[in-house]
This record gives sequence, structure tokens and C-alpha cells, in this order.
Amino acid sequence: MSALSHSGHDYRLLLGRWEETCLASGLHCEAICKVGELPVLKVENAFAAAGVPGGLYVSAGVHGDECAPVWALLEWVASAPSILRECPVTIFPCLNPVGLIENTRRDGSGIDLNRSFADASQPVIAAWQQALVGRRFDVSVNLHEDYDATGIYLYELTRRESRGDQLLLACETHLHRDSAIVIDGSDFENGLLVRTTEIEQVVEEQLGGGYPEAILLFLKYAEMSYTFETPSESDLLLRIAAHRAFLEAVAEAQA
Repeated sequence: MSALSHSGHDYRLLLGRWEETCLASGLHCEAICKVGELPVLKVENAFAAAGVPGGLYVSAGVHGDECAPVWALLEWVASAPSILRECPVTIFPCLNPVGLIENTRRDGSGIDLNRSFADASQPVIAAWQQALVGRRFDVSVNLHEDYDATGIYLYELTRRESRGDQLLLACETHLHRDSAIVIDGSDFENGLLVRTTEIEQVVEEQLGGGYPEAILLFLKYAEMSYTFETPSESDLLLRIAAHRAFLEAVAEAQA
């Protein structure tokens, strides 16, 4: 089978599946805000809901035309991974519901949320910032896709020893690594870019001053920040499998 049994852009179905999963798993689920009538969810296990520091942050669906991550994240949580019973886990299942429904990168007001995470004038961003007040994570993961990519690749921001190569290796049974040495203006080696310093310089020189989620997380909330990308023109189920494998590898590395 090379397709889902439903649309990858069915946000209401996604919401229903998350509600079922949270009920079955004892996870705390709440809407941090609404976009029109569409709730934007935050899901936490008991440790995270109690404010225990550390653990894992995961988000998907910042860009609505990247649908594999939202379903991979749901599948992974529904599989009841052991990390949910061992340390704090905070999840944002889909931060751009209108974009997902309309299969567009931007949100319903034409904003690229992934250049706006420092901009509290955006309602979703303001709610996201409020949800993270006082929080600190060991690792943050942002799941994405790239229309121009030919394989998987990873941005790693870290204050510790790099784990990026072993994380990518865990996904290669599903999709090979992107062989490009330059991706979006940055130098990669075997599908991996590791940064430890000069993060603000990247924002100013390469991103026009707009803060992506991963960079703001690294600067304010997380010791390590991963942005994992799959090629959006590849088979959807393979992309979902690769994202799930990445999450499983991150969770194993946290054990």
C-alpha cells in the first residue's frame, strides 16, 4: 500500500484520533488557542503537566503542506513508547491547522509561522509562548518536509556531543540521506548540519531576522534542538515511517 486510507490533510480526523489516543493513554490534551473554530492542541504526559523540567518537546505541522510529520507523530504516540512513562514529554500535534487543511506552507493569514516564533503579535505564537513559560527541555524535535530534497536530512543545534549521525542512520531503512552539500544556503555533510554557536548570526544573515521554532527553542528552552526533514515528493508512507523512526531513535537516545 502506498497511500493513507484518508486524506493527509484531514485536520478534524487528526483531532479525533488525538482525542482517542490521549484518552487511551492517559495523556493530558488541551487547546492552547483556536484558529477560527479549529483548536491548536498541546498534549502532555503527567510529568510535563506537573511541570517537571527536562524531557522531550516535539512538534509537527508548522507548515501545512508537510503532512507526513503530523501522522507519524500520532502513530508514534499511539504506539505508547516507553519514554511517555519515564520523563516529561510535551507535544504540539499540528501548529498550523488551516495550512494543513489547505495544503499550504503558510497559515490562514499568509504568515510563515516558522519565521515568526519570536512574534507575539501572532495569536498562535503568543499562545505557544505562553504554554512554554518556565519550561526547559533536554531535547526539542521539529518534524518537517522539503519539496526540493532528494533524501532525509537533519539540522542539529546542540550544547552537547552531536548525535545527529546516529539518528539519521536509524531512518535510512526507509529513505536515504540527501547527498547535497548545500541545502537552503547552508553547508551539509552526509545529510547533517551541526551548529553550536553563532545562532543569532544565522537568523540575521540567512533568515532575515525571522526566528524558526527550532532556533528559538534552542536559545530559550532546550539543550539540543533537532529539525528533521523528509523529501515531500517521496512515497507518503515511507516518509511517515522515516519520521517515526527518527522519533524512536531520539527517545532511545534519551533513555
